[in-house]
Amino acid sequence: MVQLYVEKLKNGLIRQFMCAGKLRILEKSILTSDTIQFIITLLRHPIVEKYPLRTSYLVVIIRMLSKQVEIEEHQVCDHDIAYMYCRYARFMLPQPAGPIFYKHYILDDDIDLKPGLTIDSVITIQETATFVSDGTTGLCTWEAGVALGVWALRNKEKLQGKFIVELGSGTGLSGISACVNCKPRKYWFTDCHAGVLDVIKNNIDINDMVHTFNCPYEVIKLPWENVQRSERFDEEKPDLILAADVIYDRTMFESLCTSLKYFAANNTTEIILFSTVRNPETHQKFLETLERFYLEFTEEILPDNYSMIIEQNSPIHITNIKKRNVNTYYTF
Repeated sequence: MVQLYVEKLKNGLIRQFMCAGKLRILEKSILTSDTIQFIITLLRHPIVEKYPLRTSYLVVIIRMLSKQVEIEEHQVCDHDIAYMYCRYARFMLPQPAGPIFYKHYILDDDIDLKPGLTIDSVITIQETATFVSDGTTGLCTWEAGVALGVWALRNKEKLQGKFIVELGSGTGLSGISACVNCKPRKYWFTDCHAGVLDVIKNNIDINDMVHTFNCPYEVIKLPWENVQRSERFDEEKPDLILAADVIYDRTMFESLCTSLKYFAANNTTEIILFSTVRNPETHQKFLETLERFYLEFTEEILPDNYSMIIEQNSPIHITNIKKRNVNTYYTF
């Protein structure tokens, strides 16, 4: 049974369903009876029932499954079909107010479950349907945040044994996965917004019930403009600074680069930023700000097929940053 779950969780359509992604691909796909049966099994799993996907998403999914069962005459258990229709009827009732829902991310392509584990291998994240809420964009997971989580699992040696500080940690997805899977020496989730920090703490609590966190961690309020005045780094500087999708607001570039310059000053802290480049002019402006702060950088672009759970509607850049060599200059 465990091996069956492993193989099913490797299925791209299943992984997209679990994190509520790429609905248009699921709608166009002809699903096998086994895949439909497994999706219904996931819907009935205690973790997914306790931490449900977004209602509007589930309504479309159940409609799609029902249609395929009828048209393709799939061999699906009558009891499961009855459950699916009852679940759909429940969704048609008035729903509690509030934009909060959950997603379940399977970041690793090579799923390795311990005996007895099934869906417990998934990272469960609370999110919100509102892109900007209470003045922050950190209450939902963005593409570059997922990419950072996938990258960390593929580059565990870069994180193992390191003191890591994540700037603008958002929902905490990549950091939770790193703490569980990559064995850093310690990990700090940081943000300047109290609401975001509360979401991170909640997501840590959710995953702490089914995962072992393999390092000490802290959730810390850290405004970028205050990094230099903070006493937190007096005794020890981080080995690695990580951040994802923090380059979107030009008014924040000065404070972000101030903090990056502080961390880069000792020439031992590595800085890696993941950015979804939706507006090339904004990204270019950030690179110019790095130059003004005497910071050197190199960039690479992730391939379009980097992970089956990332919707790469825009290119995702990885930017490595360090203190600029006195003889290094950029022409924009």
